[in-house]
Amino acid sequence: MKKALLVGINDYPGTANDLMGCVNDVNDVRDLLTASCGFKLADVTLLTDRDATCANLVEALAALVREARAGDHLVFHFSGHGSQVPDSSGDEPDALDEILCPYDLDWQDKVIRDDDLNRIFAPVPPGALVEVLLDSCHSGTGLRDVVGSYRKPRFLPAPVEILPRGSSAHRVRPMKRPARCVLWTACRADQYAADAWIDNRYGGAFTTCFCRLARQIGTSVARRDLLGALRRELKGMHFNQVPQLEA
Repeated sequence: MKKALLVGINDYPGTANDLMGCVNDVNDVRDLLTASCGFKLADVTLLTDRDATCANLVEALAALVREARAGDHLVFHFSGHGSQVPDSSGDEPDALDEILCPYDLDWQDKVIRDDDLNRIFAPVPPGALVEVLLDSCHSGTGLRDVVGSYRKPRFLPAPVEILPRGSSAHRVRPMKRPARCVLWTACRADQYAADAWIDNRYGGAFTTCFCRLARQIGTSVARRDLLGALRRELKGMHFNQVPQLEA
């Protein structure tokens, strides 16, 4: 069985927080999976903008893994804002969790924490392949203005009043790899994932180049070779982000 959940959120509370390329990203990944990776269109679920609420995201993730068996290939792709909020489980030395920001983000209950992803993916049986691709960033340390064409960081700083005393929303640490997953991330912890104008359209720099190279090189290429090509491509396009792969 091959199943995918693809999430893209352009529309966030307040127009200043909106992105431009996330819905294009999930359409690109859907086309790649169905044209080149053997996924059936009926087995690819898209959640975009107002449909990508926290509740819908959690339910769709649970449905993705609910009937997983050895030999299955599952994909979860997220394009949107990432951030950090106070740690809810007490397992973080700096008292902050990395999060994915849903459409109805409220900085309290309506967030997708790294701990949530770990809990959801933990029951996946050995022998099932789960690939998680995150085109977002979770630290403000790499944020900077870019002169020239449209490039916007996919990061929302949490309100200062909710952060633990003495902590910083610009701490350097990556999103933790969920249990039993291959994790692709758009950049290092000290960089930002760009929402950009590329090839006469908006898209995530990571996702746009990932899909283009996977089509050009072939989806049977080793992940490390694809990662190397992806890093060279982004560097050649002058994006200050180095994609990461954990397996």
